[in-house]
Amino acid sequence: MRRRTAVAALVCIVLVLQAFTPLALAAEPTALEQSGASAPPAFDDEAASAFDALVEEAMADYEIAGASASVVEGGELVHAAGYGYADADTGEAVDPDETLFRVGSVAKLPIWTAIVQGTEDGTLSLEDEVGDHVDGFEAEGVTLEHLGTHSAGYEDRLEGLFVREYEEAADWEAKLEREMPRQVRPAGETIAYSNHGSALAGLVVQEANGEPYERYLEREVFEPLEMTHTTFDQPVPDEVGTVSKGHVPLGDGYHTDEYVVVGVPPAGSMSASATDMANFMSATLEGGAFGDERILESASVDAMLEERASHHPSLNGVGYGYMQMDRGGERIVGHTGGTEYFHTLLALFPEHDTGVFVSFNSPGGTAALVDVLDGFVEDHLGGSVGPDETLETHPGFEERADAYEGEYRTTRFVTTHEKLAGLGETITVSATDDGLLETSFLGGGAVTWVEIEPGVFAPGPDNDLFVSGLVIEDDRLYLDAPSPPYERLSWYERTSVQGGLFALALLAIVSPLFVWPVNAYRTRGDGRLRDFFTRARVAVLACSLLAVVYLGAVVGTLLVDPLQFIYGLTLPLRIALGLALVLTVATVVAAVTTALELTGSHTASRHSRLARVYLVVVLLAFATLLWQLEYWNVLRAAL
Repeated sequence: MRRRTAVAALVCIVLVLQAFTPLALAAEPTALEQSGASAPPAFDDEAASAFDALVEEAMADYEIAGASASVVEGGELVHAAGYGYADADTGEAVDPDETLFRVGSVAKLPIWTAIVQGTEDGTLSLEDEVGDHVDGFEAEGVTLEHLGTHSAGYEDRLEGLFVREYEEAADWEAKLEREMPRQVRPAGETIAYSNHGSALAGLVVQEANGEPYERYLEREVFEPLEMTHTTFDQPVPDEVGTVSKGHVPLGDGYHTDEYVVVGVPPAGSMSASATDMANFMSATLEGGAFGDERILESASVDAMLEERASHHPSLNGVGYGYMQMDRGGERIVGHTGGTEYFHTLLALFPEHDTGVFVSFNSPGGTAALVDVLDGFVEDHLGGSVGPDETLETHPGFEERADAYEGEYRTTRFVTTHEKLAGLGETITVSATDDGLLETSFLGGGAVTWVEIEPGVFAPGPDNDLFVSGLVIEDDRLYLDAPSPPYERLSWYERTSVQGGLFALALLAIVSPLFVWPVNAYRTRGDGRLRDFFTRARVAVLACSLLAVVYLGAVVGTLLVDPLQFIYGLTLPLRIALGLALVLTVATVVAAVTTALELTGSHTASRHSRLARVYLVVVLLAFATLLWQLEYWNVLRAAL
């Protein structure tokens, strides 16, 4: 596979932090929803034109090259359309019947369908523990129910979700066992989205049926639903269809690229056409039936779509594999998916027997999906999307505000160096003078929330986040499932403290490289230079040089290939990271040498009191840096 351009690489670095994760699409808290929505009008030509206008406007707003979409109603395909380019270089247009789009995590829905099929034929039970079907995985108390509701307790991993070559994903089973994230919470304790947990479910399907999961899905799901342009295979076989290329806007056109290879295929390697996904939506809405075929019993479908777990009754939860995405007073279930270039939404409106599928082939698709969903809810279903500006703050908020304020960080990453990615998912919470709660992400704008009951908040008047609400209790902040909880940080864990410590430590560490050469020059002559560079100073100076080499090597290798924390660490980066272990040993040697020297009467006399304090300060700076590397799990990254 050819190397990606710098533009595409930088885009991927941003997008991969949310790779395969569902968008937080939801609505006002359940207590605030309007019930009794009237049936929508038939999806006629006027409705189709309005829907096309929604998609095209979103494409224009977010510089998207191409899209594919379908709408089903009453078990029938009522609209399908392709928009823009499948390949801007050749001018190939998107065909909703023939062009395949990478659907990302929407691919998980057939996996969960296969699991439930196993419960119907007696092969599986949702109460089965993972260890009943597969070996070699950390899965204490983890059942198939936990996997489907993302409550197994696994932390998240970015590295390995994508790979550079198709061959790297061929033996994905061994790769999954090797790279499976740790189970950091007891099963069932909380909800936290897990790509690897979903891939593990695919392995269960494979082991339970004695054949590759993708062949099982072809026979038991895709063929009955006439999904002839759908596959999990990488690369996509020619007979299945042509996959749209990914597109990055460049101002005067688009950079096009082949799609990325998914390293754990059951989590998101599926490619599908819009009309194929329409068949899948129809079967789900019709209780598992598609024409004369049936893939699930109606009761099983109902059980998958109903809420099975949530962080709080006021927040949207999860069904079995399906996300609760209620919005504008409408009940919505479905899933979203995102890869490097592609962003996809599958949204079902069970009360209206209606489903919408939309997929974009450019990075701006995340926000575009929200606009399309909002427009559909408002224009076609008559819902009202947005914060309720009539809400009043619950009495006593001012007294409770201190308990809410602070800095909260995602619990997605716990034991690996990817904990650093959590910096981008840090929320600062504060109270405003007008009785609202204000939250802001690192580097992002602030939004407000209205407390509607103690610890439960609805979006405030200026809140443009697409979540149903926010809950703070027991030093944890919750958004809609399956987003993991955010934990309140201790004072020393706060971003400003960590950043300040790093800056001060780095300044102190590099200072001997400038201070001591200048002082040595001033004390030159009559053998005094030899007296100046004592063993302690030489040891500390060596550590300073090593620290500069270490940091420079890490930054340099990442600049050469910024995708290493996604596709896997290269040998040069592992060597660079390994210098931190050498630096640790060198710092210990320097500390011992300094202690012996400063306690020896002869050598200590060569150092003034200020010089001794300076030596100690520099050594403390090294200790601080090493502590931070350990806190962020960087020391173990090279192992």
